[in-house]
Amino acid sequence: MGVAGTSKRKVLVVDDDPSWRQMLSLELEELGYEPVQAADGAEALRLLETIECSVILLDLRMPGLDGHEVMARLPPEGPRVVILTAASLDEVQEALAARPHYYLPKGAGRNELALMLQSLAA
Repeated sequence: MGVAGTSKRKVLVVDDDPSWRQMLSLELEELGYEPVQAADGAEALRLLETIECSVILLDLRMPGLDGHEVMARLPPEGPRVVILTAASLDEVQEALAARPHYYLPKGAGRNELALMLQSLAA
């Protein structure tokens, strides 16, 4: 890794929808973050073995290894997870109860995303 502290600015974006990943990545870049993209849970876990990030924007519903399984495999001291999904409220509440996480509905605007990241001191 290059400059000390740059890992704190990386945000892992995990979603099976490529257009949604790209849109989020563009918003993150505009906000001064370095987005890293993963198309599914397995790719996200592989990336987390090689990069450091403080926040993961994670979709719950993905083919293969879904968001629930990714969260279950993260170490307790791992990155903070922002569930960014269009899943039902019941499904989101179940995920939030499993471990402290944060939630933004899919389609949340740039301002909401910025406030969430600022509140996490990412």
